Amino acid sequence: MVAGLLFSALSVNAQNIYTDRPTQTSAAAIVPVGAFQIETGFFLVEEKMFIPNGSGGIVNTNFQYISINNTLLRYGLTDRIELRLSQEVSKMRIRPGNQFQSEEVAFVPTLFGAKFNLLRGQSQLPDISLVASIGGDVFEETFNGTVADVRLAFDKSISDQFSISSNLGLGLSQDLKTSTGLYTLNFGYSATSKLGVFLEVYGAFPEIGDSSHSMDAGFTYLVNSSLQLDIYGGTGFSSNAADLLFGFGLSKRFLK
Repeated sequence: MVAGLLFSALSVNAQNIYTDRPTQTSAAAIVPVGAFQIETGFFLVEEKMFIPNGSGGIVNTNFQYISINNTLLRYGLTDRIELRLSQEVSKMRIRPGNQFQSEEVAFVPTLFGAKFNLLRGQSQLPDISLVASIGGDVFEETFNGTVADVRLAFDKSISDQFSISSNLGLGLSQDLKTSTGLYTLNFGYSATSKLGVFLEVYGAFPEIGDSSHSMDAGFTYLVNSSLQLDIYGGTGFSSNAADLLFGFGLSKRFLK
C-alpha cells in the first residue's frame, strides 16, 4: 500500500498545510514553490484467513501487514509541479493459532514521482492534478520488480466546512506487466479551525483475482499552519478486503 491523503475543508479555507495522508486519496493541491514537506506515519492491516492444514482441517490464520514507517517527501518545484519520493519500511506477521510468526523487516519499493496541477481555481469545476510515480527494489529485493502508480486527483469544496476529493488510477507491478485499477472517494469536514474529520471509501480491481472494497475514517489536528497530526481506522466490506486498518502519523512543512 502506498500511503494516501486527507484533503479536508480545513486545509482549503485556512490556507494551511496540504497533505497526501492519512487516507488512500491523493490531493490535487501541490506544496508551495520552494517548500519541502515530510509526511510520515505507521499503520497496521490485519486480515483473517482460513488455510488448509494438510490433514483435511482448516486453520484460522491472522495475517498482519505492519508499516513500521511510511514516508513521503514532497518539494514544490513550480507553482504547478511538485517532486515526490516515498519509502516504506514494513514487516509481515502470520498467526496460525495462538503464536505469531514474523518475517524480517523489509523495504517496500522506493517510488520517485511528481504531481502536475492541471486545473485549479475554477468555481464550477474541481481542481485536477496528475500524480505519477515509478520505482523498484532500491534497498533490497521484494520480487515486485519495477512498479508504478498513475492517477488523476480531483478536489472540490462544497461549502466552508465540507469538501469532496477522489482518485481514479492504475497501479502496475511485476515489471509493469500486471495492472490494478483503483478508485477512492473521500469526504472531509472541518469541525473547528484545527480539527478535521474524514470518511473515505476506496477499492481495487486487479487484473488477476477479485476486486476489493474498503472504508476508513479518522481525524486530523492542525497544531500550527505547518504541522498536522492524524489518526484513523477502517475495515473492508468485501470478502477479500482487510478486516482491520489502524494508523497514525504527522506531516511537517518547511518553507524556503
